Amino acid sequence: MAKVCPYRKPRTHFFHNLEIFKVINFSTTEGSSIKFNKMFKRFSFYLLTGIFAVSCNNDKPADQQSTAVDSSATKSQPAATESTLPSFVLFRNWEQGDPENSQLILKTYQAWDSDSTGGMSTYFGDTTRFDLPDGRRFTMTNNTIESTLRKWRKNYKQTSNIPFSLISLHNKDMDQQWVIAWTWNKWQYVDGTKDSMLYCDNWRLKDGKIVYLNSTENRPSKLLLKTLNNKVPAK
Repeated sequence: MAKVCPYRKPRTHFFHNLEIFKVINFSTTEGSSIKFNKMFKRFSFYLLTGIFAVSCNNDKPADQQSTAVDSSATKSQPAATESTLPSFVLFRNWEQGDPENSQLILKTYQAWDSDSTGGMSTYFGDTTRFDLPDGRRFTMTNNTIESTLRKWRKNYKQTSNIPFSLISLHNKDMDQQWVIAWTWNKWQYVDGTKDSMLYCDNWRLKDGKIVYLNSTENRPSKLLLKTLNNKVPAK
C-alpha cells in the first residue's frame, strides 16, 4: 500500500495440471510345437470375446458408461501429499486461495490512490495490525482506521500503486487466507518531492476482510528500475 505513515511508507499457483501416461509393453513368445491352426483358433476366440465385451458395454445406458469413465478418471488422479519440509517451516502446506481475495486487495490499492479512504476502511476487519518496513507496528480498529488512513493520505499529493503480481493462497497449516502482492509504487509529497519503491505486501484476510499487513520495501537497482518503468504498465 502506498505510503501509509507520515514518515516512511509501508508496503505489503503455480499449480500444474499433471497428466499421467501409462506405457504398456506387449511381448509374445512363440513355441515351435504350436501349430498355426491352433494359434488361429485361439486368436479368433480372443477377438470374438473382445468384440462381445465392447458390444455389451455399448448397450449400457449412457449414464452408466459415463460413471465408469468418471470413476476411472478419479482413480488416476494422484493423491494430495503433505509437505515433507522440517517442522520449523511453519507455513509449508499451501494451496490456491479465493480469487476474490486478490480483487479485494486490488480495490484497496485503488482506493488509496484515489484518496477514497472512507471506502477503503470498509475492507478491513474489526482489528487490523500493520507491520511496516521501518520496524513499527500499528494496531487499528474499525472505529479508528478511517481517520488514521485519512491522516496518512494527506501527506501525499498523489500516489500510484501498481500491483503487477497478486497471488491468492490458503495455508493449510494455520487455515489462513493470504494475498502476496508485489507493487511498483510511486508517490509525490505535498511539497512536490517525488519518490518510488518496490514493495512486497503480505496481506492476511479473514471472513473477507483484511486483518494483517506485513510490508517490506526494496530499492531497485538501476537495471530493475528501468525494467519496472518499461514493463509495468502505468494506470
